[in-house]
Amino acid sequence: MAVELVRYIEWFLTSHQAKAEAVNNRMTPISHGIANRILSAVLQRMTCNGQLLMDLVRHQKYEEEESLKTWKMPVQIVSPMVAVIILLLAAYAIAQRVQYLRTLNRDNWKINFSDIEFAVPRKRREPNNSADTDEAAQTSSANCPGRWNRQEIATRLLSIAPVFNISWKVKQMLMRMREEIGHDNVAKFVGISFQNGAVYLVEQYCANGSLVEFLQDNKYVYSLNQSFRYVACADIANGMAYLHRQNLIHGNLTIDKCHVDSRWTIKIVDWEYAALYDVVRQTQSDSKQATRKRSVIHFLCGQGSGAFKHLAPEVYKKGLLCEPTRAGDIYSFGVIIRDVFVTLPGHELPGISTEQIPVKARQMMELACHETAINRPSFEQLEKSIRSAVNGRQTNLLDRCVHANTRFCLL
Repeated sequence: MAVELVRYIEWFLTSHQAKAEAVNNRMTPISHGIANRILSAVLQRMTCNGQLLMDLVRHQKYEEEESLKTWKMPVQIVSPMVAVIILLLAAYAIAQRVQYLRTLNRDNWKINFSDIEFAVPRKRREPNNSADTDEAAQTSSANCPGRWNRQEIATRLLSIAPVFNISWKVKQMLMRMREEIGHDNVAKFVGISFQNGAVYLVEQYCANGSLVEFLQDNKYVYSLNQSFRYVACADIANGMAYLHRQNLIHGNLTIDKCHVDSRWTIKIVDWEYAALYDVVRQTQSDSKQATRKRSVIHFLCGQGSGAFKHLAPEVYKKGLLCEPTRAGDIYSFGVIIRDVFVTLPGHELPGISTEQIPVKARQMMELACHETAINRPSFEQLEKSIRSAVNGRQTNLLDRCVHANTRFCLL
């Protein structure tokens, strides 16, 4: 306490802050001469337990300065290192941004239509000249396989082309779909191509066609191996779960949008439309306002009594098409379960009703097709539940086909 008192008196006599406080409180500060006399006549002679208090004050100040040095040194060393790290991170961020902009401006998603080598069907008459070849390729390119840049690709007319317009945001979405979206059960987006005013979607080619065609070509497997159908549904759920995790909604999920590649892996196709349309119509001019107000499903679904059977009640209600939703995709998946187990197009199982299909499949179908959207499970939950119904170690489509083929030969 004595040391603190002496330090306070010393501060009061010598500090400019103390003089300023005195002036602010309308008091006269102590003159320099009187302050020196008090320091020499009073403070320098004050003792405590036989020790001069000013010596104790000087010792305390020394210890305080030394303690400051213990953290000043690390700070002096670390501060430049932190500054260098921050500069490096900033430089890295700038470099990444520059590279991103360069990649965006390169338009890697844009595919030259003339660079695509279309595969002409074998049954078609061989053309006599190159002009005939180009014409044959163009007429079949609406949904035609081909090769581009050593990739097996398929081209389809972009059904949202009437509102398609390339903008900065559209470029960002196209690059994201091309560079970031990739999954075993999702067809790879390759790019966009233009020809004679038409816009084409270029996507990974699936050699075995749609799941319907694949199952029709393997009727004996489809009929004998029930777990084969479970695995097919589980793979579709797996692909859709990935798309939903990427904040992508399909909007028009049907069994025809599930294709099988050369390795017998199910791939979901045409998943790009909803995301592209959502970005495109945000940048449309007022002159196309009436068009962009339409739901993307307006461009995706065909005509006829069965055109909307896969749509959820909240998406297609009272003859109006609303915006697609995640829950709507799940409802559409429930319809796919029914198609796979009961009403496969072109391969209906006679005499089988919904009540006669496997209990697990029926439960999943009813849950996915619940009238209330909030009561439908997620794709992760559906996939887990469906795979639990598959017995044995084979967990993919090819293994199930081989297993079923073995059983068929034994029979």
